[in-house]
Amino acid sequence: MSQFSVFESTVVIHLPVHRVWELLTDWAATPLWMPGIATMHSDDVQLRVGTQLIYRVGKNERHYRIHDLIENRLLVAHTSENPDGLSYRFDLKDDAGYTEVVLQVAVINPDLTVEQCEELAAAVREAEGDMLDQLRLYAEQAP
Repeated sequence: MSQFSVFESTVVIHLPVHRVWELLTDWAATPLWMPGIATMHSDDVQLRVGTQLIYRVGKNERHYRIHDLIENRLLVAHTSENPDGLSYRFDLKDDAGYTEVVLQVAVINPDLTVEQCEELAAAVREAEGDMLDQLRLYAEQAP
């Protein structure tokens, strides 16, 4: 699979890794920290590779599909839009009781020119570049 890197960011969240994982995978709460998402849910009770997440951006319904998963450590979700699908990779690492989260976003299987990938990447960086900061703020204030 070819990829075009959009951005990578890292934050430290002052919570244990299992709690950050719970908040990261609480789909109903996603609109509280993920830019542009109005609602998100899954019809799958169990989180697993292949789980489809349905979300709304404005009036449009879109989908993520879980591509890779290691509980409390790794979550990779791909959007279903083609040819310019996006990959979101969240890596969680226990850091002495806190959690380091690394987010890597990439255009996957681009059937786009380099210029089109660069334009898409710029738009995604502008819209979602502070996603991990928003997750940190949400997580550290969550009940």
